[in-house]
Amino acid sequence: MKTPKANNLKKTFSSLPLKWYYDEKQFQKELNKIWSHNWVYVCHESSLIDNLSYKTITISKQSILILKDKEGSFSAYLNTCKHRGSIILDNLQGKLKSNVLVCPYHQWSYNASDGSLLKTSSKPNDDFDKSKYGLKKIQLKIWNGLIFINLSSKKSFSVKKVFQYFDKTISKLDISKFELGFTWTKEVKCNWKIYWENYSECLHCPNIHPELSKLVPLYQRRLVDVKDVENWKILKKNSDPRFQGGLRKGADTWSSDGSSQGHYIKNLQEEIHTKGQIYISSWPSMFLGVYGDHIRVVRILPLLNDKIQLTAEWLFQNETLRDPKYDIKNVTDFGILVMKQDADACELNQKGVYNYNNEKGVLMPEEYIIKDFQDWLRRSIKLN
Repeated sequence: MKTPKANNLKKTFSSLPLKWYYDEKQFQKELNKIWSHNWVYVCHESSLIDNLSYKTITISKQSILILKDKEGSFSAYLNTCKHRGSIILDNLQGKLKSNVLVCPYHQWSYNASDGSLLKTSSKPNDDFDKSKYGLKKIQLKIWNGLIFINLSSKKSFSVKKVFQYFDKTISKLDISKFELGFTWTKEVKCNWKIYWENYSECLHCPNIHPELSKLVPLYQRRLVDVKDVENWKILKKNSDPRFQGGLRKGADTWSSDGSSQGHYIKNLQEEIHTKGQIYISSWPSMFLGVYGDHIRVVRILPLLNDKIQLTAEWLFQNETLRDPKYDIKNVTDFGILVMKQDADACELNQKGVYNYNNEKGVLMPEEYIIKDFQDWLRRSIKLN
């Protein structure tokens, strides 16, 4: 009988050159080859619940506008007036007074539904073709209530390609029926790749995340999956959750006390009870976790080569948010604690990489997801 395969790396691999985490030329290459060619997560559609509401996001210095027009349709544009390049909406979010976008500089106006130019503040010459000066439209796709954009006009949306790690059990959920309960944003002084690499391993969990490691005993072994060691099938016979997986005894979700306060995502209750949590990931911009009573979506956007904007959305079932006895902070405070701990660790990592140029780190056996991420990164840079 064959021994079941383990996830772990079977030999030693070098990591990316440390220079790649701070070099400006490398950063620009990644912006052009990766961030401009892949689907980037924006938000859950319930965060734009009202018609005429909008959000703006920034990828490096590029500002993108996402809005819901008067009819409830979603659109995305480069947030730039076609006159002389002024930004149009300078807030992170808000609500339009009408279905018209007006540049704050020279008052050029645009139809919010299609981006077409409506009026200039000048009397144009006869050779001025108004149809050529509409806003630059960006591809937008709503999948399961999650809004994605793509700066490349040629890319189609494919679940198999957009999500590098996809747990099929999530297909049982209609995430579009969940509602936004809370949003948290933080700037982290690290390269975007460092945050993804931190997310992809648990070697740091016992010392960086003592509270989380208590909730998810497997993490005390510095593993993200029970199958990360060669003898996992034998060890899994042990009833201890450090070997079985799942949450500690008596806990049923990711929260400060482990309680879901009597609320459960019923479609996945059995799977979550067994695994503790279910994840999907979409490089380069987001990962999503399903827990006992809620969903958390985390978005990573690069601001500089050594700074990211980290945004987390907590999504809940309607009946959970309507329960006056439900304490949402039990969930959000715990998630924020874990993300702040990760942010601190990532900033430490960033501070250290400048001592080397083209030297590389090393990937340990448990860091197989980081190997997948770095391989994907190298392929993406060459392909696009």
